[in-house]
Amino acid sequence: MKKTSKTTCGCACGCSQNSLNSPADAVMALCVMAMASDGKLEKNELSRIDQMIALSPLFDGVRNARDYAACIAETISEKGRITVIEEAAELLPGRLAETAYAWAASMVMADGKVVSPEHKFLSSIRKALGVHGVLAGKINAVVAMLNRAR
Repeated sequence: MKKTSKTTCGCACGCSQNSLNSPADAVMALCVMAMASDGKLEKNELSRIDQMIALSPLFDGVRNARDYAACIAETISEKGRITVIEEAAELLPGRLAETAYAWAASMVMADGKVVSPEHKFLSSIRKALGVHGVLAGKINAVVAMLNRAR
């Protein structure tokens, strides 16, 4: 992991960072980008962030999901998509890369559909994270099953 100088991000949580510093930051950054990949932010996507923070032991130290997500969004806001994906991939060992892909797929599918920009985003992070296509297909199928309402 590379160390960088810190500056206040200006978000509600009062954190100070200008780069992703942990696997949790990397996963959250990919999820924030997944939520934004279709160009709109849905209420159920924000609820999914709350669920992710509550369910995943990766985020045990996070006190407020929305503040943390806002902090990470601020941290990556001036960076390009490719830079953020590369930075995240560098912080994620293999098994956590799979976890990051699964959470990003969950964010994309929170509204019950996957549009072309979301599909392209998932494809780009799958490749960058080194998640095998067959495994990604299985993850996508399970996430779709978990999002069924009928």
